[in-house]
Amino acid sequence: MAADPAAAPDNEWPSYPTTLLVTQGTVDNIDPNKLIIPALETVKDMDALVIVATGGRGTEALKARHPQPNIVVRDYVDFAKVFEFTDVFISNGGFGGVQLSLSKGVPLVVSGINEGKSDFNAWVEYAGVGISLGTESPKPRDIAKAVAGVLADPGWRNRARQMREQFNSVDPAEAGAAVVESVGRPATG
Repeated sequence: MAADPAAAPDNEWPSYPTTLLVTQGTVDNIDPNKLIIPALETVKDMDALVIVATGGRGTEALKARHPQPNIVVRDYVDFAKVFEFTDVFISNGGFGGVQLSLSKGVPLVVSGINEGKSDFNAWVEYAGVGISLGTESPKPRDIAKAVAGVLADPGWRNRARQMREQFNSVDPAEAGAAVVESVGRPATG
């Protein structure tokens, strides 16, 4: 294993009892004070590996601000690989991140209302696969409560895994074709 966790390759992460993945997305990631910094302030002292993907914005400043050995800040990470051992995904609730997280059976703590995120985040909560904080700029205490809740209640992970199984049971091409075909059918009734 590399001496510096931030320099470790994606297959050599430090070992902790819990892993949290944090990102603010690829579009609305200019101001890390919205989600990344409050999340880091909340989880920095946990016995958890905290992986932060900045999307290429402010990475070095975040590394300097959060030098804790359990925090790894990178421009980008291979989400598909990291989700294999992630316990909670803290995100702004973008469509791609939510879908990938659930395709790996990882429950979420989501925060975001712009760019359609309020819809995705409401869906996350309705499906029982995560907690929506319902704001663009959550307070650290709200993030802490949500993360603790997801980690303490195995129901969140179980429902996320059920969603993963549903994803795996459907052929996307067939499902898409069925939707397209149904649009052309006359209504019956």
